[in-house]
Amino acid sequence: MKIAPWFARAAIACALFLAPTGLFAHPHMFIDCTADFVWDKAQLSGCYLEWTLDQFFSADIIQAYDENRDGKFNAAETKLVHDNAFINLKNYYYFTFIRQGSKRTNPPEVSKFSVRQKDGKLIYRFFVDLSQTAPGELDFACYDYTFFCDISYPGSAPIKLTYDGAFVSPSYAIVENKDYPVYYNPLGAIDDTTIYYKWKQGLQTYYPREIRITYAK
Repeated sequence: MKIAPWFARAAIACALFLAPTGLFAHPHMFIDCTADFVWDKAQLSGCYLEWTLDQFFSADIIQAYDENRDGKFNAAETKLVHDNAFINLKNYYYFTFIRQGSKRTNPPEVSKFSVRQKDGKLIYRFFVDLSQTAPGELDFACYDYTFFCDISYPGSAPIKLTYDGAFVSPSYAIVENKDYPVYYNPLGAIDDTTIYYKWKQGLQTYYPREIRITYAK
């Protein structure tokens, strides 16, 4: 049986998103991440994340799930993408890490998933609920601790704050956090979901680039 080129690429590029394999951890995918933090009056409601995926991964997903080839994803096609090329990220904490003080947490779920394509690149959009976080200061980061994916904040204004100035006046900075590093196994298989917060022999150090949100009610 002859295997289509897009399927052969998908077997590699989609490995993390679709199913665990034995590949070793170093960047195979590249993601540009932007974030829109939204307030309801004085309460931080959450964050809309948009991930623009690299052309190789995008091509495979478009080929597989834009079934009518119209360049868009209708409701049925969006569900296919969600169920087959997105939802496995729950096993990797959606690459999303929330910190207040020394404690890091992860969203147990995300919502409002949508997908579109632009210039041959796939864009995922979804919502992370932050309504239970305390006001003051919050650090928010997207990274893949297995280092299968390289996630960056692109351009001059990757962060947006949506709020009513009558209730709150937030600010943000992107900070490389050297006080709370994480560690990773450069030879770890991509189905290893271990998060290392203490160094041990064989691990390498990563300092997350965190979006530091400061606000008060």
